[in-house]
Amino acid sequence: MSDVAPIANADMPLDTTKSSRYARYVFLIMFLINLLNYMDRFVFTGAANVIGKELHFGIDQVGFLASAFLIVYTLGTVPLGIWADRAKRKNVVAICIAVWSIATALTALAGNFLALFLSRMILGIGEAGYYPAGTALMSDYFSRKKRARVMSYWGAGALIGLMLGYIIGGQVAGIFPGSWRWAFVFTGIPGLILAWLSWRLREPRRNQADDAELELDPHSLANATEIGDPPHAIVVPKTILAQFGSLLRIKTMAVLILMQIFAFFVLGANTSFLPLFLQQSDVYGMSSGEAGIISGGIIAVAGIAGLLLGGVLSDLLNKRYPGARVLVCGIGFLIGAPTYALSVITSSLPLFLLCFIVTAMLLNIYNGPSTAATQDVVPSGLRASAVAISLLLAHLFGDTFAPSIVGVLAHTFDPTHGTHFANNMAGHDLQLALLITCPPGLIIAGLIGIIGSRWMKSDLASAEAAE
Repeated sequence: MSDVAPIANADMPLDTTKSSRYARYVFLIMFLINLLNYMDRFVFTGAANVIGKELHFGIDQVGFLASAFLIVYTLGTVPLGIWADRAKRKNVVAICIAVWSIATALTALAGNFLALFLSRMILGIGEAGYYPAGTALMSDYFSRKKRARVMSYWGAGALIGLMLGYIIGGQVAGIFPGSWRWAFVFTGIPGLILAWLSWRLREPRRNQADDAELELDPHSLANATEIGDPPHAIVVPKTILAQFGSLLRIKTMAVLILMQIFAFFVLGANTSFLPLFLQQSDVYGMSSGEAGIISGGIIAVAGIAGLLLGGVLSDLLNKRYPGARVLVCGIGFLIGAPTYALSVITSSLPLFLLCFIVTAMLLNIYNGPSTAATQDVVPSGLRASAVAISLLLAHLFGDTFAPSIVGVLAHTFDPTHGTHFANNMAGHDLQLALLITCPPGLIIAGLIGIIGSRWMKSDLASAEAAE
C-alpha cells in the first residue's frame, strides 16, 4: 500500500468564498455524525437501569457492557486511523457510520447479557474509525488559526447526542416492559442516511486549509503562534511502528495522552453511571425518564458552555502563549476536582445540580483545545494516525476499564453482594466508588496539563518545518 496520501479531487473549489461555504457544509455533516455517534452510544446508558432489571444482571455487569464497547473502540482506532491516513478519509467515515448504525439497530434483538455484550463490541468497531478520519478531514478544511474553535463547536454535537441518548433511552425504557428495544431501532436508522452523505463529500488535499491561509498571508501562521525559527523538522517515517515512535517522541503528544488518560477515566465512569446513580432510591430515586432528562440536560448545556469557553480561550491565549491550548485543559481539570467531589458527597439535589453543572463545564473545556493541539504538533500526513495513537493509549489506560472498575467497586461495597442494585438501593455504593477514584484523577490530569504546556512552542515549530 502506498505511503503517499491521496490528492484532492481535481474539481476541488479554488474560489475562497466557495471553499469557505463548502467547509461549512462539511462541518454540518460532521456535526450531525458526531451527534448521532454519541446518541447511539448512550442510548444504552439511559436505559441501563431498566435493562439490567429486565435481563437480570448486576451493577458490575453494567460496567462490563460499557467496557465492552470501549475495548473494541480503543483497539480499533489504530488500524482504522492508519487506514484513514492512506485512503480517502470521507470513505472511512461513511463505512464506519454504516457499521455502527446497523449494530445499534440489531441491539434491539438482544435477549441476554451475552447478546448485549457482543452488540456493544460491534458498535465499538464502527465508531472506532470515524473519529480519527473525521478529525483529520476537518483539520484540512479549517486552518490552524481557527482549529480549536471549530473542534469545540464540533464537540458540541457529541454532548447533544449524549443528551439525546440519555433522554431517548430513559424515556422509551420506562414506557412498558421491553420498550427499550425500540430506542435502538429509532436511533440506528438515521446513520445510514449520513453514511451516504459522507460518501459524497469531497476529499480535501492534505494540509489544504493551512496552505491556503499561507498563500493569502505568508506571515499568518507565524504571527498567530509566534513560534520563531524551528529547531528541527519532523520527518514523516514510512513504516507504521516508526510513525508511532515519531509521534510519541513529540513531547506535547505525550503530555496530551497522559493528561487524557486520567481525565478519560473520570469521564468514562461518570457518563456510564450518572443516569443509573440518579435512579437509586437511597440517593434521589428518579424515574428512568427523569434521570435521562436531568443528566443529559446538565451534561449537554454545561458541557457545550465549557466547549465554547475552551475553544475561545485557547485561541485567544494562543496569540500570546503557544502552549495555551494545553494549559487551558489542565486548568479546567484541576479546578473541576473539588466541584466534582462536592457534587458526589452532597445529599441535597439543588447543590448536586449546581456543582455538577460547574463540573461538567470545567471538564469539557479540554475537548476542542486538546484536539486542535494534537493536530497542530504533527505533520499533516500523520494527523489521523496521531488521533488514533492518542485515542488508543488514552482510552486503553483511561476509560476502557473505568466503568468496570467503578462497577466492581460499587458491587464490592454492597454488603448484600447485589441485592442493593436489584432493589434500586445502590446509590451509596456507587457514590463511594466514584469518590475514591475520580477526584484524584482530575487533580493528576490538571497538573500534567499545566506543567506540560511549556513544550508546545518548539513542537509546533517542528511540525510546521515538516510541511
